[in-house]
Amino acid sequence: MVQIDAKPLGKTEAVYLRLKAEIENGDFEPGQALTEFMLVEHTGASRTPVREALRRLAAEGLVNIAPRVGATVARISLGSVRELFDYRRVLEPAAIRMVVEEASQNPSIGSRFAEIESRFAELATKEPTDAFIAEYRQLAEVFDTTLIECTPNAHLSRAIRELRPHTARLRRIAHADRGRLLDAIAEHRAMCQAIVDGGADAAAEALRLHLVHVDEAIFKALLSGRDNRGRDIDLVS
Repeated sequence: MVQIDAKPLGKTEAVYLRLKAEIENGDFEPGQALTEFMLVEHTGASRTPVREALRRLAAEGLVNIAPRVGATVARISLGSVRELFDYRRVLEPAAIRMVVEEASQNPSIGSRFAEIESRFAELATKEPTDAFIAEYRQLAEVFDTTLIECTPNAHLSRAIRELRPHTARLRRIAHADRGRLLDAIAEHRAMCQAIVDGGADAAAEALRLHLVHVDEAIFKALLSGRDNRGRDIDLVS
């Protein structure tokens, strides 16, 4: 349903969301300079909203701002990736356990994940083209968003949500191995089915294994020096 009375985005918010999405998607590569002149021309906005957007992105760790250097897209390091996934392996299994418990009291949660599982099952029958990768990304995003929305602990939900920009940046790297996506689909289906079945232990273990495998895929791609578009990855130690 379209929300007719939704307010239009302010200029700063629009610039921020656009640049954030372009960093997450890899349109702006790690280490790339983000000069005000270039961004003003790129977004059609004035300097003030561009500066405010850059400050917000810097606060989230997606952009670095240094004196006499200016803004650059934050680089990716093996250490930061390892720390991110160590943190995710603590937070997300705890969240999915809560979701399973919540689903036992709220059948609509199980219905939402049953629908996601069905969409993953349909996707698994398709050829691994560029459109397939885009559809997988979108569906994985739906799963992540639904998990966050259904997590009953607001602090835990917020902590996972705040990691999303960083995990989104790494997805395109993980997708360098297209054959891996079929396994990832199976892992998402297992997580969804465990929620539907009411298996908290099974759901947590399925999510933990998924994170282990994604972590491995990202490290493999980082060490190869190529992302899913065949571009060099600007990796720092």
